Amino acid sequence: MSTIMEDLQVAAKQAHLINLYQANSEVVYTGYIDSLAPDGVVMNTYDDAGVQDGAVFMRYDVIDEVEMMSEDLDNMAFRLENATAERLNAVPQEPLHLDDRHAALSQIMGKAVASQQVVLLVLANNDKYIEGQVTNINATDFEFKTFDKFNFHNNDTQSLALDAVQIIEFRGNELLLESTFVKTKYQHEDAIKISGKAAIAETLKQAQQKHQLITIRSADGSDMFFVGFVNALNSDSVLLNLVDMTGQFGGYTLCRQSLIESVTVQSDYLQTMCGFIELNRQYELDVQPVLNNERLFDATTDLFEAILRQSGTFNNLVHLTTENPMLPAMTGYPGAITNGHFIFYSVDEENQINHVGTLIELDQVVELSFGYMDAYLLEKRLKSTGNL
Repeated sequence: MSTIMEDLQVAAKQAHLINLYQANSEVVYTGYIDSLAPDGVVMNTYDDAGVQDGAVFMRYDVIDEVEMMSEDLDNMAFRLENATAERLNAVPQEPLHLDDRHAALSQIMGKAVASQQVVLLVLANNDKYIEGQVTNINATDFEFKTFDKFNFHNNDTQSLALDAVQIIEFRGNELLLESTFVKTKYQHEDAIKISGKAAIAETLKQAQQKHQLITIRSADGSDMFFVGFVNALNSDSVLLNLVDMTGQFGGYTLCRQSLIESVTVQSDYLQTMCGFIELNRQYELDVQPVLNNERLFDATTDLFEAILRQSGTFNNLVHLTTENPMLPAMTGYPGAITNGHFIFYSVDEENQINHVGTLIELDQVVELSFGYMDAYLLEKRLKSTGNL
């Protein structure tokens, strides 16, 4: 414990960008320490694009490791600089004003009650998080009203002990959007899910005509789902303009209709996302300045071939999934297509390109994602280090 405390003190004093790891969770927080309070650390956090994304309070005993040097942090530092240089946008966030001589948690909770903002809690002995509003607080407990963007029926109010809170995330982009959304008149809607080949094809056609937000669930058993608007459609495949978790443009995904298990046209989550999209329009945050959400595609061509050819010509990274169970999903760039095959040069975790590549059959590609933030950043990083 002492070394973690020492590491935190060094990081606070020297304003180091750090990663905080937990013992029993995959979630890693990246950012700069705001304060070291008697009951835990408060850190200003950043998302994967390097944009400031609210703050987190963590009790000291939840922290497993304080990382101050790593390939991942070098990569994040690059993203933070890029976010500033390219003026990537976020919902405006007020600075924190906490008195670090006193327990931070009760101060954060007090502010949450006053502002009615939505926060995210991780409780002791519970591997799930809950989102919602703190409606009341006293010395030992607080009242918490759940907000569940996937199911508005989950809206119970419960009394919880302050001691049970191990982590609280607050004022992040998604939480700020939720804080505004919960003030609107939203009502639970039963999910309408369409399955079956002919019905899915018809639903996609209708969604394109009506510019309707939909969710597509993949049939590969991965539980992957895409939320977006239909951009291009033919008998073989559908191309979506994706919407990310904060209601911003999230790039493009092309997938074979044969890969689609179901299409959802109505749900509480879609209602939440439509709310976020509308709020982003008002804030003028619907698309990051480095992404292009206005591309048009010719559905009369083989879209898979067209996009892979374009990607190969311009060395643009794509994320690719094939129907071959032996091949993992990969991010990289394709070589030339000849006789219905191409070599795919993937990028590994360490940002190294596999220059030997993997031979892939064009007809086996079932999903391509491109033009999204992570691909843009990875491409820029590879070019900055001379790897691309």
